[in-house]
Amino acid sequence: MKRRPDKTAQTKADLKQAFWRLYAERPIEKITVGQVCELAGYNRGTFYLHFHDIFELLACIEDTLLDGMTDCVESCMRRLRKDSGKLSCIAACKDVVLYYEQNKPYISVLLSEQGDPSFIFRLKNNLKPLWREYVIGVDAGRSEAEIDLLLEYALAGTLFMISRWLSDPRGVSARELAHLVYDYSIKGIR
Repeated sequence: MKRRPDKTAQTKADLKQAFWRLYAERPIEKITVGQVCELAGYNRGTFYLHFHDIFELLACIEDTLLDGMTDCVESCMRRLRKDSGKLSCIAACKDVVLYYEQNKPYISVLLSEQGDPSFIFRLKNNLKPLWREYVIGVDAGRSEAEIDLLLEYALAGTLFMISRWLSDPRGVSARELAHLVYDYSIKGIR
């Protein structure tokens, strides 16, 4: 039986959406394939045509987000090669913050206590080489161990700020958050 790509894509999207509605409310251990299928309106066999289990479905969502985040950051960093001044850095930070905001339903859950800890680890590891090259610089005059600690500190703080902002912006705009990220995460380790 030959599957239609548009129908397959829609089915996977429906299953992901149903899963996410459940995951936003409860831990992954309390979500069953049956619950996802019931919410999405498909049978279990359809689920297993696309995903091995709930964890693979979550990994698929996380991988898509990580790829998008990495692309966004790489695009910003390419621009910073031309001009790495404060205003360019803040504009780049704002673009990244806007990406997080556009994907808020996913990112706010993944960066929360309920989220998958391995997602944060993978996100930081994706971002470290970019920050290493464009924020700290190739010849930083520090040991690799010191640079790794600085990057861990800056990225953990940045992700925590973004997570808190997504859950409760309290009138702080994306531009204002970008200034905070620049002042406390980027300028501080430069």
